[in-house]
Amino acid sequence: MDIIGISGLVVSIAGFGLSLWQLRKTRRAAEAAAAAAQETARAMRLIDTVATIHDICGRSRDLLHLVREGSLISAATAAFELRDSIARFHVTASGKALATQNHWQTIINDVRKFHERLELAAKTNSISAQDSSELFNAIAHTHSLLSGFATIADQGAHNGYS
Repeated sequence: MDIIGISGLVVSIAGFGLSLWQLRKTRRAAEAAAAAAQETARAMRLIDTVATIHDICGRSRDLLHLVREGSLISAATAAFELRDSIARFHVTASGKALATQNHWQTIINDVRKFHERLELAAKTNSISAQDSSELFNAIAHTHSLLSGFATIADQGAHNGYS
C-alpha cells in the first residue's frame, strides 16, 4: 500500500505541475491575443483616420472645381458637406491627434464663411469675378491645410506599419 500511495502522490504532484504549466501557457496565449486585438484596433483607427481625412480633402478639391466652373448651387451644397465632414471629424480622437483645436477652429470658421458666401451667391445665381477669385483662393488655402493633415496621417500610417 505504501508503494501505491507514494505512486499516487507522485502522479498527483506531476499532474498538478502539468496543470500549472498549462495555465501559464494559456495565460500567455490570452495575453498575446489581447495584445494582437489592441494592435488590430489601433491599425483600424489609423486606416479610418487616413480614409476620412482623404475624403475631406477630396471634398475640398471638388469644391474648388465647382467654384472654378461657376456651379454655384452645387458649390454651396459641396461647401455644406465639407463643413459637416470637418465638424464631425475634428472632435474625434483622430481629428484631435492630427491638429490642435485652434487649427480646426480656424478651418471651420473659414469653411463657414465661404459656405455662407456660396449660399448667398447660389440664391442670387451670380457672383462677381473678384468675389469668385477671393472665394477660390480661400478654398485653395483651406484645401492646402487639409492636404497637410492628410500627409501627416499618411506618414503616421507609413511609420506605424512599414
